[in-house]
Amino acid sequence: MKINDIFLKKVLNKLIEHKATPILVGGCVRDSFLNIAVKDYDVEVYGLNTLEELEEILKEFGSVNLVGKSFGIVKLSTKTMEYDFSFPRLENKIADFTINSIGYDYKNKIYLDPFYGLKDIEERILRHIDDDTFTEDPLRVYRAIQFIARFDFVLDIQTFKLCKQIVQTDEFLSLSKERIY
Repeated sequence: MKINDIFLKKVLNKLIEHKATPILVGGCVRDSFLNIAVKDYDVEVYGLNTLEELEEILKEFGSVNLVGKSFGIVKLSTKTMEYDFSFPRLENKIADFTINSIGYDYKNKIYLDPFYGLKDIEERILRHIDDDTFTEDPLRVYRAIQFIARFDFVLDIQTFKLCKQIVQTDEFLSLSKERIY
């Protein structure tokens, strides 16, 4: 993965110096494959023991804010950018779409692609990962529409069927304007 952000490279290398393994995840990996400018970076950090240890390492680079111990997210803010660093979540949350499930192990320079998101990017298909978790949040219908429009993708037929099923629920009809926005 080509990372043009020199500042981020310095932060990632500092994490590696502290025996951590930073994995870039989600939209930043997807967007790099689609040749879209990356607007934000999410990094999962393996190999450190505490959030405080992560905060201490990141402090030298800018303003650090612990978003919440329950979420385990540390935000590093500079004048022009915000970066999210987190520990892997215990419940093993699964991304909703294969194209968002790709990781990049910066230390070992390898892609982690358990759900074949790279193949779906290549074929320009938007596909969900898991039937049960996908239907847990009706907002995913809007996300699916946004992604296929934004990336000029085709919606996978099974994902389409699940979206149709979600649209017919009371929960979908009761989505607040704030969540939709």
